[in-house]
Amino acid sequence: MAGSKFGALLVGVLIGAWLSSCMAYDFYVGDRHGWSPNPSEPFNNWAERNRFQVKDKLVFNYETEHDSVLLVSKEQYDTCNTTSSYLKLEGGHSTFAFSRSGPFYFISGNSTRCKDNGEKLIIIVMAIRDKSKVSPPSSHPILPPPSSSTLPSPAPQMAGESPSISPSEIEHPISAPPQHSSSHFSSNYSLGLFASLLVLGLSVGF
Repeated sequence: MAGSKFGALLVGVLIGAWLSSCMAYDFYVGDRHGWSPNPSEPFNNWAERNRFQVKDKLVFNYETEHDSVLLVSKEQYDTCNTTSSYLKLEGGHSTFAFSRSGPFYFISGNSTRCKDNGEKLIIIVMAIRDKSKVSPPSSHPILPPPSSSTLPSPAPQMAGESPSISPSEIEHPISAPPQHSSSHFSSNYSLGLFASLLVLGLSVGF
C-alpha cells in the first residue's frame, strides 16, 4: 500500500513538472467588461494583478464597428497616436500571443477612446531564465605548483653582482574555476507541486 502511494506521488511530480513547463494561459483583457472605454478598473491596474509569461495570450473582446486594438511603440502609446502601428487587431474578438519577454503597448484604434476614455494597456512579460547559458566548471585538473626541487639552480654569481631572475622563471598561480550559484526554482514549481498533491489525493481516494 505504501509503495503504491509513493508511485502515485512520483507520477504526480513528473506530470506536474511537465505541465508547468508547457502550460500557457489566456488572459481576458478587462475581464467580463472586455476592451471598452471607461473601464471600471483601469487596464494597467488589471495588468499589474497578473503575471504574464512567453506563450501566454491576451484575449480582446470589443465593439466590432467602433473599436480595434493597436500594438504600438511607447511614444505612440504616450500620445495615443493611431496613424501607424506594428499590428492592428479588429473584428470584435482578437487574441495576441507573447513571443518574447519585455514590454508591450496596446491602444484603442479610436484615438478619442485612448486619450479621453482610458482605453490603453501596458503589459510586461516576464523574462525567461536560460539555464543553458551557465557554463559547467572546467574539467581540467588543477596542477599543484612545482616543488622547490624542480626549480632551476641559480647561475653562479660574481662578487658584487645582484641576483637576476628571468621572466620565464616566475611561476604564476593557477586560478580555480569560477563557482556558479545554484539555479532558482521557477514560479511554476508551485503549480507542479499542486498537481502532484492532487494526483496523490485522487490515488488515495480510489
